[in-house]
Amino acid sequence: MQGKRFGWLSATFLVIANMIGTGIYTTTGFIVADLPAGMAVLFLWFLGGLAALGGGLAYAELAKRYPRSGGEYHFLTLLYHPFVGYLAGLVSLVAGFAAPIAASAYAFGAYLPLPLSDLQRKIAAFGLVLGLGGVHLLGLTRSARIQNAFVLIKLLLLAGLVAGGMAITPGSPQELSCPRWSWDTLQVAAVALIFISYAYSGWNAAAYIMSEVPEATRVVPRAIVTGTLVVIALYVGFNYVLLRHVPVSELAGQVAVGRLLAQKLWGEGGDILFGWGVSLALVSSVSAMLMIAPRVLSVMGEDYPRLQALSVRNTYGAPFLALGLIVALAGVFLFSAAFDAVMNYIGFTLSLSAGLTVAGFFIRHRTEKGLPWDLGLLYLVLTIWMVANNLWERPWESLAGLLTVGVLGSSYLWLRK
Repeated sequence: MQGKRFGWLSATFLVIANMIGTGIYTTTGFIVADLPAGMAVLFLWFLGGLAALGGGLAYAELAKRYPRSGGEYHFLTLLYHPFVGYLAGLVSLVAGFAAPIAASAYAFGAYLPLPLSDLQRKIAAFGLVLGLGGVHLLGLTRSARIQNAFVLIKLLLLAGLVAGGMAITPGSPQELSCPRWSWDTLQVAAVALIFISYAYSGWNAAAYIMSEVPEATRVVPRAIVTGTLVVIALYVGFNYVLLRHVPVSELAGQVAVGRLLAQKLWGEGGDILFGWGVSLALVSSVSAMLMIAPRVLSVMGEDYPRLQALSVRNTYGAPFLALGLIVALAGVFLFSAAFDAVMNYIGFTLSLSAGLTVAGFFIRHRTEKGLPWDLGLLYLVLTIWMVANNLWERPWESLAGLLTVGVLGSSYLWLRK
């Protein structure tokens, strides 16, 4: 952060905060259950990172051409039609922010190494959401100072695990084996990439707040690319030390693989330290989404007179009514336990929105030189596969999700009057 400005460092930290969540500490356990080959798993994490970078490069170019807050809502409005952008805004409100805020806050409470009941952990989680909501009432620059401190904790935790795994020689080093490639192996790898892509999601975070970033067309593209590259390096490094220290047989099907690594490196003390570290790291995840979500609603309020109240800001420049709505929705999801259903119900539309955005960028600007076609197409291929796989594996849930979004989207006619 530069003085009293929200600069490149804060924007980069926002991207990192939004990308690094619990996914990196859980995903590999599920992957090796079906693909017990360390080298293949490591390659998939690298490939998923390249795809995320492709999406990030496309968004960086979009940020230069259409510098305004709102993310997919703003981009899809310009690339396709205001109705498409409005649908993306609705999806972001529910499945993109409110439900994930509840999920991250719940994980914060769940990882606390304290003797608490489930209800007490939920209360602690909602207390975190309320507290951070109050912090974000102080405006973007002031809240970024607290946000950056917790992002540093998040980076230190993940970098510490990587450094510890590199420095400490495993008692029985695990070999990174290669699989025997077949059609079944490719199918398993494709499904694994879906989970890995979710762990990488969030690289577009800085695009949601462009209107409030000085020199946004220069700062935001750099922040998106830098933040994504940092996360790729940490994710691949973490999985390398994890697969070197923990046998695949122990990892298979395990949820808390990060905890397993901490125990291997530092014993019981490492387990306790990891619990506190993850809880504190998740503060920045909740904070990042509470920083982004109200800015999307605020831009929608600027565009539609009947939503104008959402664009009203306090003396610190924070869209306080939009922030209050997000906090309230997150609380509903947190205590109703409905956020899992929402994420499974219409969560795949988040990938659809981002994929449409990247595709629209290449279609609209296809005659320009120097576009990131290679990595951008890799991202689009992976996104198409994820959406198609979701439709194939969960056809009724996917169609019901699209129908729900369509029904909610009917309010567009009312707003346009």
